[in-house]
Amino acid sequence: MTYVILGPTGIGKTSLAVEIVEHLNCPIISCDAFQIYKDMNIGTGKIMPNEKGFDRHYLINKITPEETYSVKEYQSDFRKTYEELLKTNKDIVVAGGTGLYIKAALYDYVFETYEDDTSDLEKMDNGALYNLLTVLDPESTKTIHPNNRKRVIHAISVARSCAKTKSEGIDSQEHKLLYDNIRFIFVNPDRELVYENINKRVDGMFKAGLVEEVKALLNKYELSVTAREAIGYKEVISYLNKELSLEDCIELVKKRSRNYAKRQVTFFKHQFDCETYNSIKEAKEAIING
Repeated sequence: MTYVILGPTGIGKTSLAVEIVEHLNCPIISCDAFQIYKDMNIGTGKIMPNEKGFDRHYLINKITPEETYSVKEYQSDFRKTYEELLKTNKDIVVAGGTGLYIKAALYDYVFETYEDDTSDLEKMDNGALYNLLTVLDPESTKTIHPNNRKRVIHAISVARSCAKTKSEGIDSQEHKLLYDNIRFIFVNPDRELVYENINKRVDGMFKAGLVEEVKALLNKYELSVTAREAIGYKEVISYLNKELSLEDCIELVKKRSRNYAKRQVTFFKHQFDCETYNSIKEAKEAIING
């Protein structure tokens, strides 16, 4: 059986996954867009080498923060790893909060081809871009925020270079699981509890040395565009550039983390056939008791 542990950021998915793999004596595959990077530890909540369960983890610390990494690359890496592990393990745990990575890894998720040259789009402001997207692919505007410049540009580039728009391409896929014996375990506590945990987690990250970690990363690497997108890291970079006070930086990390948690819950509810539990304890009992 493969147990896919889902839930909003900050609820303890990694600790639950570690307990489960210890009980089942099985491996765990990380499904996190930023734990894949070496040296990005505190801000991603990554398990560390001195912690129980570290040696059972796959797809963490795989690349340097100088490298770009896409969901398509993750799809390929996951499937190679997963299919190899299936040869010697009857149980596998998949844990992480990056819903699109999980979708691409386990389902018949096909990527669009699109034009690479978006230089003309880069010159446009957010309002003009969104208006253009409304004309080319109005359906996608239902799920893309006007200020999410990166996603708007991507959707436009797909729409004007493909026979199908991005939304039509997604709708045409079967959304069929590629593997048998998958259980989606969705831990979805009360929202106020999630937000409280996030606020405490962010405070803990800064106390643990997040600012120093980011300084060290900037000294060691030329951070890629994708690595710079990680919540916690991009805000600290703004603080180090004197664009934010430390207090405003911390509050912005909390706000963006809460917003991200809300988006995660929406995605998990609509994209996966989940068993839903109110707490880590309930989810653990459900898995252990079969």
